[in-house]
Order: sequence, then structure tokens, then C-alpha cells
Amino acid sequence: MPLSLADVLAHPSLAAGRPVVRVGAHLLTQPVRWVHSSEVIDIAHLLRGGELLLTAGFALASADPDRLRRYVRELSARRVAGVAIETGSQLPRIPTELVEEASAAGLPVVELRGVVPFVEVAEAINGLLVNESVQRLRRGDSVAHALSEELARGGGPDELLAVLARLLPGDVTLLDAAGDVIAALGNEIATSATDSGLLSVPVVVQGVGVATLVVSPDDPADHVTAEAIVERAPAALAISLLRSFPPSAAVRAAQALLRIVGQPNPAPERLVAAARAAGLTEGASYIGVVGRSVDGPVALAAVDAALHRYSAGTVSSVAGDELHAIVAVRADDRSGSCAALVESLRTTSRAEQARVAVGPVVTGLTGLPGTLAEARFVLDLAGDLGIADTVVVAAELVVERLVRRIGDPVLLVAFVREVLGPLLAVGAERGRRLIDTLDVYLQCGCNKTEAAARLHVQRQTLYQRLEQIFALLGEDPTGSPRLAAVHLATRLYLGGVVDAN
Repeated sequence: MPLSLADVLAHPSLAAGRPVVRVGAHLLTQPVRWVHSSEVIDIAHLLRGGELLLTAGFALASADPDRLRRYVRELSARRVAGVAIETGSQLPRIPTELVEEASAAGLPVVELRGVVPFVEVAEAINGLLVNESVQRLRRGDSVAHALSEELARGGGPDELLAVLARLLPGDVTLLDAAGDVIAALGNEIATSATDSGLLSVPVVVQGVGVATLVVSPDDPADHVTAEAIVERAPAALAISLLRSFPPSAAVRAAQALLRIVGQPNPAPERLVAAARAAGLTEGASYIGVVGRSVDGPVALAAVDAALHRYSAGTVSSVAGDELHAIVAVRADDRSGSCAALVESLRTTSRAEQARVAVGPVVTGLTGLPGTLAEARFVLDLAGDLGIADTVVVAAELVVERLVRRIGDPVLLVAFVREVLGPLLAVGAERGRRLIDTLDVYLQCGCNKTEAAARLHVQRQTLYQRLEQIFALLGEDPTGSPRLAAVHLATRLYLGGVVDAN
């Protein structure tokens, strides 16, 4: 099995540190992708997610409570597996503020009560992880070789599934786009792998997902072979399906539509004709969705299935490690601005293995290129800004999208300094704390009780900070024409788009 956080903590190299889980005992089953050590408090943007971060706590010992809370939030946003903090003369105990924020953010925190050489821990654990990667590559080559031999003999879907069952005994089913069984070996699996014990991967023919391979292994512990199958089998199955089941008219129409929608400035009459051929109607509302796999193709299958579960009016295509889709907004979800779709994507199984962007809602067929292009833009923008959320929504990044397109950093810096100059003048750390407080207060609709809860401070502390902020700004901007400008400036500054220090 992949190394879990519990496995790493029990490894002899780290067990000598007498680890005790202070936060997140229920999260010890999550996998660890890598072990990294650092004494830099601004480390989150350098991590990719899945790391166990080791630290002796030198920077944490001198950090103020607000910085400790932001340290936790930044690591949580990066989806690190956990942070292990060494206590001793430098840091006698883990700060209460860090523990409280970690509990709220769902970030495992481990106290190391003994000294262990972090370099040796990283070498030992990362060596195990590298060995597993090598095994996965070798097993993948074996899967590809066996399937290629069967294809060369003229084998069809049934014969290819038999090869897979020999490599990984269990139930194997190949479903078409409508969910009907094309071929099966063992017990038919009438699902696209929403159950945790199943593996699912799309089979793409000429850029369109025409089938889904679903595998239920007898021994779920053989994850190396299972992962090799979902990585290597789709290509061979696509060739076999192309021989036996050429793409239907509906599949070809969907393929043509997504190809046209992805072109710059497509002719409106051509776009409308392609959309109607794919079953879309003029009066409906639509959303463009772009998904990008970060750890194999399984996640794209889960995302694609979630899109089709949300709406029957979904047209999707998988090309390489990306999924492009046009989704018809359900009538009961329009008032919520596709809230149900976003929630479905955020709760999708294996969501951490993909990044998904949801474009703005458009009405009518001519808006399809715009929403899909905006979803792709938002996905790239989130990566540039270091946003680690599994699902990013265009409507939640309106300011960031506008700023990126303005393209004049001098103008933006001047704007932030003009509006927030008095707060910036008190010093970088204090100024950032005040601006962060102001931003949360404004996001909460100026509700002080809610803002204090989100900031994890007492209401009296919030009142004192707001008094300082309003005194520096010269007035309380709420209820005045300055409010919009102040809130925009806080978003620019805290979003990292503008370096106003």
C-alpha cells in the first residue's frame, strides 16, 4: 500500500523522535508523497502537496500568533499531509494558536519529543517512495507489453479484459458512454466507480471519452498493478474499440462541438449548428469546465462522471491529461449560480488527484467558447497564484481575473498604496495583520461576530483592531463611497497579485 502518515510516523527513522499526534488523529490514513524539512516559515508556496513537513520550530518560536495561524492556513491550502514539529529548548511546546488553527483547518500536527536527524528521516522515507515509483514503472511496462501482444493477435475488448484479469484477478467491466456493458469478465460492475473499492478510468477515442474501464480487484492491496492498469490499459482498449465499435454519431457530434468551441473566434453559425447536433438548445444556460490531472487518469474519470451525474446535458472530451466539458445548468440550480455542481465536484472521490476550474454561467450557444476559455484561464491563474484548492470557480476570482488582464503592475501598486498607504506604513508584519483583518471583516459583510470567529480572535480583539484600522484610514469606510475601493485594494494586496511592500 502507499505509505500513509501513520506508516511514516511508525518508521524506525522517525519513531525515535517519540512522535505524538496533537491534531488530526483521524487523518493518519492519508498518503504521504514526500518528506521535506525546512525552518523557513514562508515555505508553503514551494510545496506541491502530500508532503510531511519536518521542522525544529526555530521560526515558529519567534512568530506572533497571527503569523502562526497563517502558516497553518498556507500549509493546509497546499494540502500537505502534515507537519511534525520538534519540541525542546528552542520550542518548549507547540503554540496554542498553531494547534487551534490546525484543528480548524484539518492539518495533522505531530509533536516530536525527541531529536532525530531530519536528513536521515528524509533519505529513509523518500527512498521507500522512490522504490515504489520504480516498481510502478516496471509493472506498467508489463501491462502494456501483455496488452500489445493481444492486440497484435487481433484481440477485442473481451480478450483484453481477460489479460487484465490475469494480471490483476478480480471483476473487470467496460461500459459505454451511456453506462451499458460492452464487455465484462467476472461480475458485471454497473457503476463508474463511485465506490472507494473500485478503480475507474476513461477510454478515449479520437479525443472523446467513449467508454469507461471499471476494475474491482480481488486483492485491493495490490495497488501497484491496479495503478499500472488504469495508466496503460486505456490506449489498448481505445484501439480495440475503434476496430469493433466506431464512434457513434452522438460522440462525433460532441467531438466536433468541443473542437469548434476551443478555437479562437469560431463562426457563430458553425458553432450553433455543432451545438444543436450535440443536443444543446439555444435557451439553456451552460458552464464550461476544464479539469487537469495531476496524478494519473483516474481522477479525470471521477470528474467526468460527476459532471454527467449533475446534468444529462453534459458534453465532455478528454485530451491527454485534460478534460474539457460543456455542462447544461439544471433549472433548480440556476438561482444558486451552479452551486450544486461546484459542491458535487468538491466532494468527488479522488478529487485531490485533479484540479478543476468552473467557468462563468452563460446563456445561449454563442457564449460557449467564452465560458470554456475562462475556465481554462482560471485554472492557469490559480496555479500562478498558488491556490491549491481542488476546484476553483471563476465567480470567486473576479478581482484576480480582472487584475491579470489589466496588465499594468505600476498602476495597481499605485492604487494599493493610495488606498491602503496608512496601513502599509506601520510595518510589513503589523500592516499585513491589519489588512487581513479588514479583508475578513468586509468579506463577512461587516458582521463582527462572524469575522472574529473566522479570524479565531476574541470580539474585543477584533474591535481594537478595527479601531486602529479606521483611525489610520481616517474613517470607517463601510457605508461610504470608499468601501468598494478599500475592499478591492485588500484583495489585491493579500492575493499576492500586487507586491505593495
